[in-house]
Amino acid sequence: MGIKSVNIRSVDIKRRLLMSSSMVAVFESFLKENIGDEVLVVNTNIGMEVYYYSENDYSTFIRESVLLYTLKQVDQSKLKFRNNLSKQEVYQSFCEALMTFAQYPQIFLAYVKKFIHIKRKNESSKHVIPILSGFFEEVLKVLTETNKMPHYEKIRRVKNKSQKPDPEKLVVQDLISEILLKKHYN
Repeated sequence: MGIKSVNIRSVDIKRRLLMSSSMVAVFESFLKENIGDEVLVVNTNIGMEVYYYSENDYSTFIRESVLLYTLKQVDQSKLKFRNNLSKQEVYQSFCEALMTFAQYPQIFLAYVKKFIHIKRKNESSKHVIPILSGFFEEVLKVLTETNKMPHYEKIRRVKNKSQKPDPEKLVVQDLISEILLKKHYN
């Protein structure tokens, strides 16, 4: 068992989504029915990534499915597919993509926001999201340490907003506020 991915890039000059967001939801459901619950589709203007956790190689199935789902919308001769069949290959591909996006601040910011949204939406993921989150945090750490993180403050705010407050922390904060208020009255 391990994480695998199929990356689809369009060599078309026009940057647009390969599938609408509603179509991606249908496509992802279709893949989950056939591969298993641990499937994640990330759709951007740059291309699409399909991540899955399985012992089987579903890259041909995913490629054929993408071609079927994009039949009418995309010139399929302009699609490039890259299969990553090991955790190391997925890691390398994911990191390369993020490092490349970091050279284009708006694209990077949009991708980070999308990834954080997808992470929140797929909290029940036991394999794909935890693995990708580890890769993601590693790349952000490297970019921060090398001062190459575009939109650092915006990304920090988005990440902070996406983290659920710890109920115990909230109780402690409420108690501190209450104590300070009482102290203020005395």
